[in-house]
Amino acid sequence: MTHVSVEITDIAFPNNYGVAKKDGRVIFVPGGVAGDVVRIAIAKENKGYAYGAIEAIEKPSPFRTDPVCPHFGVCGGCTLQDLAYEKQLELKANYLRQTLKRIGGFDVDRMEVMPIVASPDRYFYRNKVELAFGEKDGEIILGMRERVSPFQQYGAFVVPVAACPVFSSVIEGIVPVVKEFAGKEGLASYNVITGKGLLRHLIVRESKTTGEIMITLEATQRTVKGLSRLFEALNKAVPPVKSLYLSINNKHGGAIYYNQLQRVAGQSYITENIAGMTLRVYPQSFFQPNTKAAGVLYGKIAEVASLSGDEQVLGLYCGMGPIELYLSRCAQTVTGIDSLSGNIINARENCLINNIGNCVFYAGTIEKALREIAPSKTGLLVIDPPRSGISKDGMELIVRLNSRGIVYVSCNPATLARDLKVFPGHGLSVVSITPFDFFPHTSHLETLVYLKRM
Repeated sequence: MTHVSVEITDIAFPNNYGVAKKDGRVIFVPGGVAGDVVRIAIAKENKGYAYGAIEAIEKPSPFRTDPVCPHFGVCGGCTLQDLAYEKQLELKANYLRQTLKRIGGFDVDRMEVMPIVASPDRYFYRNKVELAFGEKDGEIILGMRERVSPFQQYGAFVVPVAACPVFSSVIEGIVPVVKEFAGKEGLASYNVITGKGLLRHLIVRESKTTGEIMITLEATQRTVKGLSRLFEALNKAVPPVKSLYLSINNKHGGAIYYNQLQRVAGQSYITENIAGMTLRVYPQSFFQPNTKAAGVLYGKIAEVASLSGDEQVLGLYCGMGPIELYLSRCAQTVTGIDSLSGNIINARENCLINNIGNCVFYAGTIEKALREIAPSKTGLLVIDPPRSGISKDGMELIVRLNSRGIVYVSCNPATLARDLKVFPGHGLSVVSITPFDFFPHTSHLETLVYLKRM
């Protein structure tokens, strides 16, 4: 096994491995921080690159910092907690620029790429956490999936989590109650490898403005004993717990689904206040996980779009409609489209409770809805797609809309770059690009792009 000393010069997203070069070869170093000088053992080699395991940190990076979370390193969540926040922002902004250049073919030096907008909160910013059930020493546990390593096969093991400094301190009261309940009832955890077991996930949503908490227990079958007692115990231990749902998911694998929901006890929603709006949030609601950062984003969208009040706005992939509702203040009419009917019901309800009369929402895929609705005039098009970006068919329909301007909100720089390179051929130019750090201590970022017809 080869042993060498290298300097970590960058971080490779999305796995967040340190990047070094030796003798013209790229070496990925898990646990390496940009600026470290480390001694590594070359543990795995591939054509053109290799992986190195840290044996010693010979000179720590000036950007290296002590992680706040006691589970850092083994938990697969916040893999950048040992890197100073300012350096995280720098690396994310650079990653966006390089991705736009490499995939989109853009000359980023000639584009207006704004400085990355920091998260208003660096910790306790998330309004939702998804904990997996597992087993250790014959007892049920709750936590996060293990961190992926290039040196061993991924086993989807659950790392017990007693606290989560990016979500909320309420976890410390909720987890013991759920574990005790599962133990007393003799309930088994679901194994993603074998497909056997009952309890899959515990999803906790917390309103960052009202403090209300909603809990969803995901299981493989409808019958789970004693759930009413579980709700009572949770509400007693953590009074802000206002509702408990059961979600049935019998599909193989580790994905979470909300197709079959049962409200066990408590109210049906929790209330969040954001950017002057009151929003009702349900278990299946798509809502940005960083409430405060989302409010900043909505304000920036209105700023770059410069709506005069006469425009017709069309929002695609609108979710529960927060962007559309926000823009209704400065537009003539707003239409929102989303493929999930639950999101549209939620959006219509939020429209009513905010006394907004110039918004309409439709359920359907973008590919189908745009053919059926066929808006005759769109002043501003708002696109907020999933990580996969816009489909080929969807893009063909979008570029035919002849919109005056487009706001594209992306959570994936790679698909953003791919999609953006289509628009210049249809008379639309990128005016500005603004990255937002919605997820401190992770590789993820949101990006707001404004395009205008030239």
